[in-house]
Amino acid sequence: MDYTKTPVSSAEHIALLKARGLTIADEGRAERYLETIGYYRLSGYMYHLQKRDKSHQFLPNITFDTIVDTYKFDKKLRAVVLEYMERIEVALRAKLTNIYSLRYGFYWYNDQALFSDNAVFISVNADINDKFREEKEHFVKAFKINHPGESRLPSPMALEVLSLGKLARLYKALATTDEKKQVSKEFGLIITLFESWMIWLANVRNICAHHSRLWNKVMTPDRPFFSRKKEYRFNETLTEENNMTTYGAIVLINRILLSFNPDNSFTSKVEALIDEYHINARQMSFPSNWKTTAAWHHERK
Repeated sequence: MDYTKTPVSSAEHIALLKARGLTIADEGRAERYLETIGYYRLSGYMYHLQKRDKSHQFLPNITFDTIVDTYKFDKKLRAVVLEYMERIEVALRAKLTNIYSLRYGFYWYNDQALFSDNAVFISVNADINDKFREEKEHFVKAFKINHPGESRLPSPMALEVLSLGKLARLYKALATTDEKKQVSKEFGLIITLFESWMIWLANVRNICAHHSRLWNKVMTPDRPFFSRKKEYRFNETLTEENNMTTYGAIVLINRILLSFNPDNSFTSKVEALIDEYHINARQMSFPSNWKTTAAWHHERK
């Protein structure tokens, strides 16, 4: 079916929203938001406030500010998630480098015998070699100047040029060894949990980095794996319905953070944002008792 819609001005969009029952106190302000954010992006924060029929009428007492506040909340939520995902990403690089380099030397990532997935081994090394040739990073250029005979980057530098997604897949592709077990243990998890969670959380991190909507997202790629073992049953509020949602992402991030940064303020910041913008947490698949669950406060100090 062909796309038959025609371009509409901001003023026309405002008229449409008002016709659908949205209260707009300051049309000039609303027009500025539409022109700097875009109707399409803002519309992602409207659907849950509209009737589920072809009329698209807004529910009673919904204002333009309600939509903007949800947008602002989502923007700040993405920033908080990125801030703490950075800590996890940096910790993963450090632990992989430290544990594997001490056992196998600085070029362990270049040793095919350490990998069980040859395709990922080839892909990871191709990425590192490309970054080595391109010299876009200052530290790569400096290394090549100081070590003109070297054709490879040592592990501490090599892992710095990999994205979190590639780093997570590198870990999963490693053969099961004591070193691989030690890495996951450093994060308080078994291998199957840690490799699954990191691949899924890399998708969450990308949603935030590319400014996509996170607030009520259901993230389908790379479903995270959960264990039935007693020591990993912190996730009593995670179900088949909500474990791939914003709530699921926040719980998993918090669980990993607690393994190496127990005094972090991640969930406190998320909770403060929810309160500041008067967000209905159920719209992010939070359980009704989320503030008192072990998954939210698990060993938090």
